[in-house]
Amino acid sequence: MNMKKLLFLLLLLMPVVAFCGRKKAVKPFLRTRWKEISRMKPDSSVVAFTDTMFLSFNGRDSFSYHIMRGFVYNGAYIFDQDSILDLGTVKYRMLQFKVNKMLVLVNDNGIFKFGVDSSDTVKTIIIPKEEKLLPVTSIDQMIGHWTVYKKTGAGGKAEAPLPDMAIQLRSAYITGPSTEGKLGYLFGGDDPGNAPSWFIKNFNEDQTLQCDGKMPRTFKVIKCQKGEMILEDESMRYFFKQFR
Repeated sequence: MNMKKLLFLLLLLMPVVAFCGRKKAVKPFLRTRWKEISRMKPDSSVVAFTDTMFLSFNGRDSFSYHIMRGFVYNGAYIFDQDSILDLGTVKYRMLQFKVNKMLVLVNDNGIFKFGVDSSDTVKTIIIPKEEKLLPVTSIDQMIGHWTVYKKTGAGGKAEAPLPDMAIQLRSAYITGPSTEGKLGYLFGGDDPGNAPSWFIKNFNEDQTLQCDGKMPRTFKVIKCQKGEMILEDESMRYFFKQFR
């Protein structure tokens, strides 16, 4: 075979090789509502429970999640080809799925079986008009215990790659000025409850928190009003609620 014919065949094969190397996109779940109907430990022993979980897929890649009579978490999920369902604050592996019949999820905490939810426990979600963000002028506006309930990429981009869990924020305890010169503490995903990775050194006029500890970090305060706080760094945006 001469060189021209060989090059021609290679050019024909290139699109086929490229196509075979691509991962198939995972389609989002249809609009469905699920209610937990049974729970087991990782060893498959049955567990009695009263904190029933409810999970709704709301079209595209959005979901709603709450415990019976608890706060409703809204966000974007990721479901990959390894059957890992990432809801942002918790991950599950899907063991079984039957459309409009059954959903079984598992993680290190146990095995969770869901049936179709036909109750009225999930209220219709009304999207409010865009909220006017008020300026945050003092660290005193942010005092309290805060817990992350949703995370996205910087700028609110859900598809952005996430950093290691140890770098991601899990909670914040903001104290205001203290005798130690610290304004509060930020906890990473792997931090124990008594050992935060970062402390807040300064709250600047440009609404940024200057932090130190495991490494220097700066967070922009996007919002702090009506029981919600939003912080953002160069890679992630964190949504906090202040539970009382």
